[in-house]
Amino acid sequence: MIDHLPERLDLLATAEAGRALQGRMPLARLERVLPALVSSDGELQVVFELGKDPAGVRFLAGTIQGEVTLQCQRCLEPVVQALDLKFRLGLVQDEAAVAGLPDHYEALLVTGEPASVAEIVSDEVLLALPLVPLHQQDARCEGIMKDYQPSANETRESPFAVLAELKQKQP
Repeated sequence: MIDHLPERLDLLATAEAGRALQGRMPLARLERVLPALVSSDGELQVVFELGKDPAGVRFLAGTIQGEVTLQCQRCLEPVVQALDLKFRLGLVQDEAAVAGLPDHYEALLVTGEPASVAEIVSDEVLLALPLVPLHQQDARCEGIMKDYQPSANETRESPFAVLAELKQKQP
């Protein structure tokens, strides 16, 4: 196993050679993930295994472990999200080959250019992040929701009231 993650990797050649790589990926390198994070401090432990299965399908299997800090959408305070991801990608060179992949693979379209390792990690992390990050079982966060009481005197006009008025004015 190679104890280093390169910037770029020729996925097809590495799969043909049957290599495994591992290393740490700083969160600051995951440019597409950064907008979802509160902090870019920290790093993820990444393991890639590339090879060919008995059916001849070239694959990239891997794990990503670590923690990212998101913003709780209930209390707007930081919330730590643990990541323990496992993935198995079938390496395909064109759209037609996607249909031929076995069900236990997700497709990764590979061009002739070396792939960015950070982009592959970013894709997997983005797929794993919750749509609405929330604290789980946190008294501070739950207290905000218990204290919230909508105004009883608040009356809201229907957003369609203007349309009803226009409909009545037309002959």
